[in-house]
Amino acid sequence: MVDFVPALLEVLRLLFLLSLGVAFILAAVQLNYAYWKNPAYLPFMFALGLAIGFVLKSHFSADWSVVVFLGVAPMAVSLFFKYALKGRHKSPMYFAAPAVVGVFLLFMYPLMFELYLAFHWLNLETLGQWIRTGEIEFAGLRNFATVLQAGTETRESFWTITGRTFLWTGINLFFHLTLGMGLAILLNQKLRFVGIYRTILILPWAIPQLIAVLAWRGEFHSTYGYVNNILDIVNSLFSIPWGDGVIQPLTWLGIERQAWWSDPTALFASICIVNIWLGVPFMMIVSLSALQAIPRSYYEAASLDGASRWTQFRNITLPLVKPVMIPATILGMIWTFNNVNVVYLMTAQRGGSQGADILVSDLYKQAFFYNRYSFSAAYAVVIFLILLALTAVWFRVSKIADDPIK
Repeated sequence: MVDFVPALLEVLRLLFLLSLGVAFILAAVQLNYAYWKNPAYLPFMFALGLAIGFVLKSHFSADWSVVVFLGVAPMAVSLFFKYALKGRHKSPMYFAAPAVVGVFLLFMYPLMFELYLAFHWLNLETLGQWIRTGEIEFAGLRNFATVLQAGTETRESFWTITGRTFLWTGINLFFHLTLGMGLAILLNQKLRFVGIYRTILILPWAIPQLIAVLAWRGEFHSTYGYVNNILDIVNSLFSIPWGDGVIQPLTWLGIERQAWWSDPTALFASICIVNIWLGVPFMMIVSLSALQAIPRSYYEAASLDGASRWTQFRNITLPLVKPVMIPATILGMIWTFNNVNVVYLMTAQRGGSQGADILVSDLYKQAFFYNRYSFSAAYAVVIFLILLALTAVWFRVSKIADDPIK
C-alpha cells in the first residue's frame, strides 16, 4: 500500500515555508513604508546589509556571490523606497508583494544560480567534489571564451550554430507572416462556412506540439513517409515525355525524394516545414483580429476614389495593422529563436543532429548529454543577452509604431 503521508507532509511543509515568505515580504513592505522618511532609515538598511553579508561569510562560509547578492538586497530596497516610491503606490505594492516570492523562486534564484555556475568550473568530473565539500573552482570568463572561440562537443562552432539559428528564425518568421496574413485576408472576406475554415486552420496551433511533431516525424520517413511518397505521386502524374526520357516537374525544380533524417540539409528543411505549419495559425489569428478592427468605411471611401485593391492594402491595411503586427512579430521571433521542442523531437533521439541544431538545442545537449554544466550556463547567458538585445529592439520599434510621427 502506498503511503501518502510523507508526500503530504512535504507539501504542507512547502506551503508553510511559502506562507512565511509571503508574510516576511508583506512585513518588509509595511516597515519600509512606515520608516522611509526617518533620517536613520538609509544608514540602518545599509548596516543591515553589511551585517547579513558578514554573518553569511563568517558563520555559514557562503560563497561571495551569495554574500554580495543578499547583502546588497536591503540597500537596494531602501534606495527604491526612498527615492523611487517616496511613499506612493502603497496598495499596488501590497498586492504585488506576494508575487515577489514566486518570482524569486521561479526566476531570480535559477537566474542567479546560472550566473554563479557560468563563472565557475563545474562538470561531471568536479560535480562529486562540489557535492561533498561545497568547493568549486572559480573560472572567471573562461567559460564565455570557450563558448565564443572553441567548438562544442558537437564539433560545430558557436558562430556556425548562431548563423543557422538566425537563418531558422528568418525563414520561419517570413512564412509565418506571409502565410498568416494571406489566410487572414481570405478569412476576412464574406465566405460561406467561414467558421469551419477558421477552426480547421487553427488546429495546428491547438494540437499539443509533442503529438504534432511526432506525427510529422513519421511523415518524413525516407521509405514509408507521406512526404516522399507524395513527391513520387506528383512526379508520376505530371511527368512529360521528352525525347528518350521523361521530365518530372518536381525533380526538374530540384525537389525530389530525400533522406530526411540523415542528410543535415534535408533535416533542417524538414524542421522548418514543421515549425512553419505550427506557427502560421498564431499569425493568422493575430492578423485576422487586426483586420477586423479596421472599419469597412475606409475601404468603401477608397473604392469610391478609384483605389485598387493593392493601393487599399498598402495605404489602409498595412498602416492600421502595423501596431498589432510589430509586437506579434517580435514575440514570434523570440519564440522561434527559443523553440527547442521542434528541433529536439524532429532530430535524433539524443537531442539533435549535426547540421540541424540551433542554439537552444545545442545548449540542451551540452548540459544534459555532455554534462558541461558551467559551459552550458555561460552558453545560456550568451543566448539570454542575444534575446535581451532583440527585446530592446522590440521596445524601440513598438515605440515608433505607437508614435508614427516620430
